[in-house]
Amino acid sequence: SQALIVPFDPSAPSQAVAGVLPLQLWSLTPSGDKAPKAGATATFYNTPASKTTTISSVGDGFSSEAEEVKRELVRKSVGAAVKELKAFEGVKEVIVDASLDPHAAAVAAHLALYKFTLKTNVPSPFDPRNAEPAKDKIAFAPVEKSAEWDRGVVYAQSQNLARTLAEYPANMITPTAFTERVRREFEGIANVEIVVRDEAWAAEKGMNVFLSVTHGTSEPAKFLEIIYKGAADKTAAPLAFVGKGITFDSGGISLKPGAGMKLMRGDMGGAAAVVSAALAIAKLQLPMWLMINLVVTTPLTENMPGPSATKPGDKSVEVDRS
Repeated sequence: SQALIVPFDPSAPSQAVAGVLPLQLWSLTPSGDKAPKAGATATFYNTPASKTTTISSVGDGFSSEAEEVKRELVRKSVGAAVKELKAFEGVKEVIVDASLDPHAAAVAAHLALYKFTLKTNVPSPFDPRNAEPAKDKIAFAPVEKSAEWDRGVVYAQSQNLARTLAEYPANMITPTAFTERVRREFEGIANVEIVVRDEAWAAEKGMNVFLSVTHGTSEPAKFLEIIYKGAADKTAAPLAFVGKGITFDSGGISLKPGAGMKLMRGDMGGAAAVVSAALAIAKLQLPMWLMINLVVTTPLTENMPGPSATKPGDKSVEVDRS
């Protein structure tokens, strides 16, 4: 039930995991004379005893690369190993040799594991009706604990939240459902305030263009604000993130072509991205020297055709499609 992932540099292999000699193991594979490319993997059983080990190359000449290139190579290596191990049903825990870059290894492991599904033959962990949040199929841990690994986990979890929000069909991630999910995700995190405004508030503020998009749908529009005060000076001017939150964009009266229209569930990808970035910032409680106060705003609505939908040519602004 337990496996190991060991990224290795063919030019300078280390022995960070007891009982695992990556270069010696690689020599047992039909790999030819050339050094393995980044992401090339091989899996060995009972090595060390009672464990499955996947070794994965970071590519020849790794040590001479720039730091950002190294980070990407580690991500590629660990990600490839996770994708291979996902095929093994019995693997429930994976220990990762993160010594080359703990942050990159953590990000890669959790991003590579992610797979969105709403299939019902096995209850989906992404079903929004679940009382508990989705649990990972595999639990990851580094050989050596570190703050950088923990930060990488937060980065990946936040990215995976954005992926999930954008993948949900429009009937599951309405403006109301989106705001409810955001409240749950930020629950208990310090220095955060979640404010959900309604259409009446938007009308008071004169947000007529936003409200015109809402006319064709029966789903109530929302205007979401996330306020994070992480700076030493809570009154300091905040950084602002704004994300488009059209949870389904049919085009309204200017109806989009039917082919591929289901992909318009992703028109709230901007909102998903800024909310998830804010979640990472808030979870990490970014150090005070960064002086981060943050305000995230996302207008949320469907854009649908209907008897009250805004028509091309309606004023006070021109609505048209070229």
